[in-house]
Amino acid sequence: MSTLPRILITGATGFLGSHVLQQALEAGYPVNITTRLAKVDALQKHLGDKVHVFRVDDAATGDYSNALKGVGAIIHCAAPIFSKADSDGLLRGAIDGALNIVKQAVAAGIFKIVITSSLVTANPDDKLMLSDYTYTDKDWNPATKEETKDQTHDSWWFYQAAKTIAEQEVWAFADQHPEVDITMINPPFLYGPFAQQFQINKGDYTAFSTNGYFYRNVLKVQGKLAAVQQVGPLTVDVRDAAKAHLLALKAPTTSEVGRKRLLVGEQFFTWKDAVEHLNTVRPELKDRLPDTSEAQELTIAKVDTKRAADVLGLTTYTDWKKTVEDTADNLVAIEKSWAA
Repeated sequence: MSTLPRILITGATGFLGSHVLQQALEAGYPVNITTRLAKVDALQKHLGDKVHVFRVDDAATGDYSNALKGVGAIIHCAAPIFSKADSDGLLRGAIDGALNIVKQAVAAGIFKIVITSSLVTANPDDKLMLSDYTYTDKDWNPATKEETKDQTHDSWWFYQAAKTIAEQEVWAFADQHPEVDITMINPPFLYGPFAQQFQINKGDYTAFSTNGYFYRNVLKVQGKLAAVQQVGPLTVDVRDAAKAHLLALKAPTTSEVGRKRLLVGEQFFTWKDAVEHLNTVRPELKDRLPDTSEAQELTIAKVDTKRAADVLGLTTYTDWKKTVEDTADNLVAIEKSWAA
């Protein structure tokens, strides 16, 4: 019988959430997860009796009461995917989704809550990202609720705004409820292999999540890499981000260490770095890797991870070269499985 508390993980079928689920099970936590009705039976069969699967059709309005029974802590990874939702969906899914579960948890007497936020809440402006700037937990994306009324913004802007406003609203709620102990994990772009139980249907490239950027820019681009990287070069291994969530379950409380808005990720790579490394260590991929001759060497901002080290004990990160190798190997293996 586990002496660890039962935890509820939302978004456990996603890229990050599936790693959080895997690491939680490996650590011995009893786990509840939520999913839509259409997936409940198949997911329960896939995961077996080690995980209890509950139906919540809409994170923004859904009833978590059954999923919260017997739970001692929550890890909220669920979030709308910016490529699959319109502006209203992004805002509603992120803001209402976070507040809904936090409020229901507190009402149920559950105060230990870990939430996946993002480094985009700290302002991913290229002028900062491609400079010698150092991000800290005091940095904020300047997006406001008022600005979200402007529908001329693209979906990526709305995603960033939704994550930012959602985090700010959760902190505002926490300020009014000092009994709640919230940890916000703010990772940059996630790369790495998929978790063992992660399911991808044949040909469903949208399921690649942020690994889709890696796939398109490193393994599938035709000809030459763009001079300047088109996706933010601030990166972290998905396994490290998941580890941060699990460490947060045992971290000191807010009353002991103050607000826990924790930026993670120290070793960054560009597409140029990834391609040139793979050319060396995976010579069998040479014929499909792009020409990097016109890709520029970039100055990349830093992330101050001292708070995460002090609060979580997260002091080491996966070497970016291993992340690149494992990501490429995993994506190539998926290609081969689809071809078979």
